[in-house]
Amino acid sequence: MNKNENDYEKRKKLIEAGKKEFLEKGYNKASLRKICSDAGVTTGALYFFFENKEDLFSSIVNPPVNELKKMVVEHFNEDRSFLSSLNSMDLGNLDHSDIAENLVDHIYRNYDSFILLLSGSKEDVLSHTIEEFVDLMEKSTIAMVSGSKFYTYDPFMTHWMAHTTVDSLVHVIKHEKDVNVAKQRIQSIMNYLVIGWVNLVMVPIENPKDNKNKKNK
Repeated sequence: MNKNENDYEKRKKLIEAGKKEFLEKGYNKASLRKICSDAGVTTGALYFFFENKEDLFSSIVNPPVNELKKMVVEHFNEDRSFLSSLNSMDLGNLDHSDIAENLVDHIYRNYDSFILLLSGSKEDVLSHTIEEFVDLMEKSTIAMVSGSKFYTYDPFMTHWMAHTTVDSLVHVIKHEKDVNVAKQRIQSIMNYLVIGWVNLVMVPIENPKDNKNKKNK
């Protein structure tokens, strides 16, 4: 095993040991000494890879969270392309089961990292992350609707629905460990919420031609 492979294995063992320790004891009570012992490395090795406990924690939760953000942005970009291509107000099939399944698959492949984040082990990180996702969904919604010739958006309801969507997903993740059950729950919730986005967030733009016809009657 060369040096790069050896360093990769050490870092991987520290990540796994850190995840276990944080889950068992929470962020504040987690022991870096115990993490190093479980990983079979020295404390010097830990500080070679991570600045401190917070950096180790972030290295556990940030990669899957950042990938989830990327998936959300890609989904909204697809919806933006769809809306911009419409020649009428007919939105067609609103089923969002595919994106729900993809999100759940990603989350449950990294379940320990997400549970660690949602368990309140480091509450400032949790609240910050939730606000980041709400802000991401708000901005993505505005960008999505801006490409439409037929719809604008309600700012208040956009923020409210973003919060509602994030809170709904968090609730399922925290309370359902079975990935297949979680898929069923989130698919149903997602399809329900999409109706809310359409009816509460997306505001039809009045057709100038219709207004002109009304005045002439």
